[in-house]
Amino acid sequence: MSRISTRFVVCNGDLIPPGAATVSVLGSTLYGAFGVYESIQLWNGVVFHLDDHLSRLLASAAAIGLPLSGDLAVHRDWVHQLIQAEGSPLDATIRLFSVGPEADAQPRSFLWLEPLHPPSPQMIRDGVGAVSYSGERALPTVKSLNTLVNTLARHASQAADEHEGLLVDADGNVREGASSTFYAVQEGALLIPPPEDILEGVTLQIVLDLAEDAGIPVHRLPLPLAERDGWDEAFLTSTSRHILPLVRLDGNAIGNGTPGLLTKELSRRFEAYFEKVTGRAYGLNV
Repeated sequence: MSRISTRFVVCNGDLIPPGAATVSVLGSTLYGAFGVYESIQLWNGVVFHLDDHLSRLLASAAAIGLPLSGDLAVHRDWVHQLIQAEGSPLDATIRLFSVGPEADAQPRSFLWLEPLHPPSPQMIRDGVGAVSYSGERALPTVKSLNTLVNTLARHASQAADEHEGLLVDADGNVREGASSTFYAVQEGALLIPPPEDILEGVTLQIVLDLAEDAGIPVHRLPLPLAERDGWDEAFLTSTSRHILPLVRLDGNAIGNGTPGLLTKELSRRFEAYFEKVTGRAYGLNV
């Protein structure tokens, strides 16, 4: 895997050094978290589902009335401009932050490359654990910079030496992970929180398509934490995780405490699709 050293940041089409990619503490961006972001996978020189990520960026911006510095095509050009400027990184995470206007600055989109951090083979083989955390994002369908509750959930998981924190809303329903989408499996069906309660991830849409192809029933409904003993399996998805088995929650096994058959099947299908799109295996079959 390529070593990534961030040499450039693209800001509205201009190449600038990383140290110049700043937002003033005197404006409203930081205080109001007035911005949106995306994390996009670059693998084997191919940007995976770029337009889907950019479409979500635009939708998130529109939902909060955030003017952007360019449309989808312009942001696409900036992504390729960044990749070309950095030279030959084959594998990386593309970070994209778009922030609103300040008194002395127009709306800006910052793009840069970071190292990719896929799960380890052991995490894929054995699965990972999570802790529940009481809290929910203010605007769950928007990928905004207001990620305080996500950060606190992640701190809680780290304190417990677990992989992820799961957000649990005021009604006791598991919504999503601090940086992932959450899925449960019960009696051969895939259970996912309702669309209005979570961020609809790009990876989620791929999983839904793969489940339909495999004839796996999908139910979008609240997932009470109190009913976790009835879950046969669970897993997480995200841009870098792909499909990662979740085998433990708050110290208690989910199902039999090992990656389940449906999780493995969806993982196999996802990795086959990913390799077809990018031309090289990611190597994360559960």
